[in-house]
Amino acid sequence: MTKLLDSDKLWSKEGEAATLASMMLERDCIPGVLAVVQADDFYLPENKPIFTALVELYGANAPTDAVALRTELKKMNELERIGGVEYIARILDSVPSAASAGYYAGVVRDRRQYRDLLQGIERMGKVLDEPLTVSEQVQAIQDIALSLEAEKAETEFFELSEHATAVVGAMPDHQDVIPTGFRNIDRIIGGLCPGELAVIAGRPSMGKSGVALDIALNMARAGKSIVFFSLEMGHKALIERAACSLARVNGAALKSGAIPPQREFAKVCEAAFALEKVDIVFHEGGMTPAAQLAFIRARKKSRGVDVVFVDYLQLMSGGHRNENRVQEVSEISLKLKRLAMQEHVPVIALSQLNRQVENREHHRPRLSDLRDSGSIEQDGDIVILLHREDYYRRIERPDADGDDLDGRAEAIIAKNRRGPTGIAGLVFLEEFASFGDLAEGQV
Repeated sequence: MTKLLDSDKLWSKEGEAATLASMMLERDCIPGVLAVVQADDFYLPENKPIFTALVELYGANAPTDAVALRTELKKMNELERIGGVEYIARILDSVPSAASAGYYAGVVRDRRQYRDLLQGIERMGKVLDEPLTVSEQVQAIQDIALSLEAEKAETEFFELSEHATAVVGAMPDHQDVIPTGFRNIDRIIGGLCPGELAVIAGRPSMGKSGVALDIALNMARAGKSIVFFSLEMGHKALIERAACSLARVNGAALKSGAIPPQREFAKVCEAAFALEKVDIVFHEGGMTPAAQLAFIRARKKSRGVDVVFVDYLQLMSGGHRNENRVQEVSEISLKLKRLAMQEHVPVIALSQLNRQVENREHHRPRLSDLRDSGSIEQDGDIVILLHREDYYRRIERPDADGDDLDGRAEAIIAKNRRGPTGIAGLVFLEEFASFGDLAEGQV
């Protein structure tokens, strides 16, 4: 570490001087420099106020030459501290022109990133001395590494004048939109786009896992590569459910022997062969956003990733000890949104709703029912609330006739950043633990 700290990789005296000199020699180069570095990127303390003064002069549409700089630094009470006019003169002598301003600014930026890296390594070392479990230490170290990358990502920018035509011109083709495969849902939201966080929420037994698996299968059969983080159900149960749903076989009855096994089992086997052609990976260990991000990046290199599912959000951990569960869930929600944006994939996260739903006459959920954190509502681009009124009728009226237990379900589009909200009619096929579109004309 000592060798690293003594290295000239920590800062470049020449690079900092050349950047400032270029700004003094040619004020028109300042916008390009500002796109690369800020005042805090300079290591030498005397250079930070000089950079700040030059930016102030540029913003005021004033000259940025040595005379104007001296006046501005004197007004800021910084002239003597930086070494006076003699230091300004030495800086000006460092380059003959501003032709390479962008290169010099890049040198300053690279040294800042190297210093940040060393500080991150130091913070990682301190984690090993903290009273944490090994898994918590690993998580803390991953968080530090991700924070370094996040800081770098925050400097990325896109000029509206340069990208507006390209972005809008691509809209009619809808090339990035991925349909859910449910006609009534897609009619409202159009599908899912890379970078979006979609939340599917509901009370227990509403069928959140079932509808998520249905959507994943629809997308995979359309040629998309799916990563499905299952924190509640094991991969074997999910595969059995997927095969039985595709074969339209009652899996529970088949396993219990309540229906003749030979013919039905043959259907399930045929469905299993069909499932071998789709690209879905079930992951049971992605308990933290950092672990999910690590797997997604590795998977993208080998197979590609188009859509990510998380079942479900409240089973996740922030990766470190946090006695405030609301704050932890807020952090998880924000990280899932960042994951979607950084990796340019839609993330579909399932979420629980609180018990207030069950105290209402018609049990229809609202956005405010999202459990543990209001940030889920804030971070989600699309929020779908799953509701089955006949589930409650079955509990409240055990003797209800078959017509009253019709399996009707609602996918309530309670939030949609890109368009309208509304209710998509679905039907819950209980024997297959699967959903379908409610036919047009059905009430």
